[in-house]
Amino acid sequence: MKHRTFELSLERGDLLPLLLMMPTLAIILFIMIVPLVYGLFLTFFEAGFGLSGTSDFAGLGNWERFFQDETSLKSALNTVCFALGATAGDLFLGTICALLLVKLPRMFSSVFRPIVTMPLLVSPVVVGLIWRYIYDPRGILYYFLGLFGLGIEDFPGVTMPSTALLSTIIAHWWQVTPFVVIVLTAGLLSIPDEYYEAARIDGAGAFNVFFRITLPQLRNVYMTILVISGVDTIKIFDIIYALTGGGPNNSTISLSIYGYNQAFVQSNLNYAMVISIMTMVLSFVIFGIPFVRNNIAGNKE
Repeated sequence: MKHRTFELSLERGDLLPLLLMMPTLAIILFIMIVPLVYGLFLTFFEAGFGLSGTSDFAGLGNWERFFQDETSLKSALNTVCFALGATAGDLFLGTICALLLVKLPRMFSSVFRPIVTMPLLVSPVVVGLIWRYIYDPRGILYYFLGLFGLGIEDFPGVTMPSTALLSTIIAHWWQVTPFVVIVLTAGLLSIPDEYYEAARIDGAGAFNVFFRITLPQLRNVYMTILVISGVDTIKIFDIIYALTGGGPNNSTISLSIYGYNQAFVQSNLNYAMVISIMTMVLSFVIFGIPFVRNNIAGNKE
């Protein structure tokens, strides 16, 4: 009798899917939602990190401070510039490298693919330290520039605010472009050869083939890379912290670095939470909305 009752509940089909989802929903609730709500709650109070006693209610004071703080606005601008420049470079360089690897004979591509992916195995902090030595005035970069009659006055690297942010973006390209190459190579190999054969029969050139066949077929792959790599650039911390520490003159300071300084150096946890939430908002606006719109457009098709 009990077995039959359970079968009837399955036929009605309401409880079993919900019960199976409950463990996952509980994990999401207690690991993601609860800390997020608590962090948002902290932004309306004033209290130092690790200090005992009651907190003073600040209302929207911490939020007003963010939009009046020149350093926070500078860090937000640096974060957006870094995210856009780093992501655009990752996609551009990754596309070129992936197309070249696909065109190579299998014997050569099997050798070059592991070599290309090696920077992914390096810790971002170590990447920052590596490029710190590369950008040293006595480092390898200026040795090669010297061969062409150039010096540190032509490209100051991380020593001047005008080129410091670009220098950190180049270091990011070096590490993350291999990830894009791996994903795009898999996407390129999944495109049916019949599409390219039909294009060759029609006499289509290489650019027409890329923009009319390859690029549309890789749209979802690009959107996935955009979200994964883009969100990572918005919350960038380790490479910049190891390479420049946010300097010179706050020219490379990001929201994550500024939030870290406020929380653990200035002991201002509440204001640091405002910075963290603004980082999340920027991440959703720049990379989350395009991803959602792409999914909606794909479902309509």
